[in-house]
Amino acid sequence: MDQYLYSMATKSELIAKMEQLLHEPDVERSSEAVDTLKETYEDIVAAEKAEAEAKAAEAQEEEETAAPEEVQEEEEERVGPPPAPEPILPVAAPQPIESAQLTSEEDKKFKQLLDAYNTKVNDIRRKRQQEENDNLAAKQALMTELRALIANEENIGNAFQRFTEMGEQWKNIGPIPQQSYRELQHDYSQLREEFFYHIRIYKELRDHDLRKNTALKQALVADMEAVQRVDSVREAEHLVKEYQDKWHQIGPVTKEDREAVSEAFWNATRVVYDRINDYYKARRAEHETNLAAKQALVEKVTELGKQAQDLSSNEWKTLTDQVLELQNAWKSIGFATKKDNERVWREFRNACNVFFDKKNAHYAALKDQYKAVRDKKEALIAEAQALKDSTAWRQTADKLKALQQQWKEAGSAGQRDEHKLWGRFRDACDAFFKARSASFEQQDAEQAEHAKAKEELIEEINAFALSGDRNADMESLKAFSTRWLNGGRVSPKQYDRLSARYRAALDKQYDQLKMNDGERRKMSFQNRVQDLASAPDGKERIEKEARFVKRKIEELETEVRQGEENMGKFSFKSAAGAAMKKEMEKNLDRTRQEIERFQAQHKQLRTEIRAMQQPVEADTTTGEASSS
Repeated sequence: MDQYLYSMATKSELIAKMEQLLHEPDVERSSEAVDTLKETYEDIVAAEKAEAEAKAAEAQEEEETAAPEEVQEEEEERVGPPPAPEPILPVAAPQPIESAQLTSEEDKKFKQLLDAYNTKVNDIRRKRQQEENDNLAAKQALMTELRALIANEENIGNAFQRFTEMGEQWKNIGPIPQQSYRELQHDYSQLREEFFYHIRIYKELRDHDLRKNTALKQALVADMEAVQRVDSVREAEHLVKEYQDKWHQIGPVTKEDREAVSEAFWNATRVVYDRINDYYKARRAEHETNLAAKQALVEKVTELGKQAQDLSSNEWKTLTDQVLELQNAWKSIGFATKKDNERVWREFRNACNVFFDKKNAHYAALKDQYKAVRDKKEALIAEAQALKDSTAWRQTADKLKALQQQWKEAGSAGQRDEHKLWGRFRDACDAFFKARSASFEQQDAEQAEHAKAKEELIEEINAFALSGDRNADMESLKAFSTRWLNGGRVSPKQYDRLSARYRAALDKQYDQLKMNDGERRKMSFQNRVQDLASAPDGKERIEKEARFVKRKIEELETEVRQGEENMGKFSFKSAAGAAMKKEMEKNLDRTRQEIERFQAQHKQLRTEIRAMQQPVEADTTTGEASSS
């Protein structure tokens, strides 16, 4: 299973693969696979944690901002911000599983396997280290003995036998610490070559060993060249070290082949190392590229965090989608350089946190704003419900229209509550306006009948013929006025036309009666009062007439006072003065009589106003609640 397949595996598959690697004979060779398994498993744990946090935030946001489906259908008609997108939390940082608090049984199982693997590898490495140190001491002892053998042994037979035994011992001792290998092996090779070249041995035996070593080293050259074609870089690393150990253990070759074989082997070795170095160089370059890409994402999220202020809900949603896209982009980028990966992740996470902290603060403030609006609209609903059964049509309609304006100005109470609140408010308003419409429909029908009757009454007045009996005719005309007054109200649109015809018809009849000015004015005023009282807004018209008469009285009283003051300024001793005084007194008397007449009219008007206890509303305007 390569790295790509690991990224597509489940936790159970990764655990199974970990168990398989734990039971490999050479667990150290599985270190790269184990590292990849561990990184993949930590990514899965981090993704699950981020998904759980995102779902929790989504559930909380849906609970606060959820609304019935019908709200979504009327979303275009409502006023206020659209639905609050749910706050999205930043992706959780992949945390080393060794230090994470684990609750999942799969996570605990994987950590146990990882701990078992690390323990097994560490035990192997400690044992190997001890063995290598022991082997180093043993080889150093052999080299000391070999130096003594070269320097002091005179018996060539014994010397060669011991030299051979020491070679076998050297090969069987096993590996030594890597940092001591090169120098020790170099010294040992020099001692062996010194033994062969400076101690006289049998030429045949020496030549045989040299040819044998030449063949072995030539075979190693072919093996090293084959390593160049191995797919796994880790395997190539292992083999190149193994073949170098064998090379150093074989010993010298024939002199004529020594340079060529050595050059061929080390050239092949360099090719392998170049490939290994290129692999790690490319990997470092990839990590550097990933680091640059991640740093660019940090800068983008930071810039979005700076823009996250004084935004509408639509703008918040747009920026949130951009941050989420950047988070998804982060997941698609591989590891950065080891020293920078954790740092750049902290910077990205902090930048995301800054953005989402601002978003959460915005929606917390919006929530408080919605609560204030909700409380205000609850109060408006209570007022509307208290007015819905009122029959004071005009005053109540004006109050409800004012409440509707306040509703519009209050703003939105949020997607979750606005529709419900509006439904309750609209029901209260509609209940009143429906009742008012029904009342007006009935009133319109009645007024149509009254208008027809008044038309007939006007025709009857026009057709009336005086009998010659003045008193009887007066009573007949008064009866017409009484019938007009009691004939009910008519539409304001028809009232002025009918009233003008009525007054013209009645005045025509009164003109035929021989009445003095006082009687005529009194009768005319009486008819006017009755006419005003029968109007749709009779109370308002009579009140207006009373105010007019009151002002007229005040003007005439002022005129009398000024006339009296003027009389006090003149001397009336001459005959002309006496005549002027008499004329002025006569004018004042006429003014006082006018005052008395207007006072009587004002008294009559006030009496009529008191008699109109319950005015009939004549508001013909219609109203209905309209959504803000």
